[in-house]
Amino acid sequence: MFTSLLLARLGNEKGAVEEQDEALKLLPESLPRFATHLELHRGLMLARAGDQAEGVAYATAAMDRLPPEKHSLTLRMLMGEIQRSRAA
Repeated sequence: MFTSLLLARLGNEKGAVEEQDEALKLLPESLPRFATHLELHRGLMLARAGDQAEGVAYATAAMDRLPPEKHSLTLRMLMGEIQRSRAA
């Protein structure tokens, strides 16, 4: 999870996607918040790659699939980062 976010922030898309795919394989369905984190990492990569609108839309859709009572401060902060993101 942490490596996925780090690589997404650094712009290492290949590495980040590999980490995200591996994490999703190992992640139990009982932890949907963590799956949402990974989806937001993908939204961040889209935004930082120059498609901010698509990154925000992707991240928003992921947040919308998670019940509001499961929205953590960390998820909200990451959403803000995506909304403020500019191409690296």
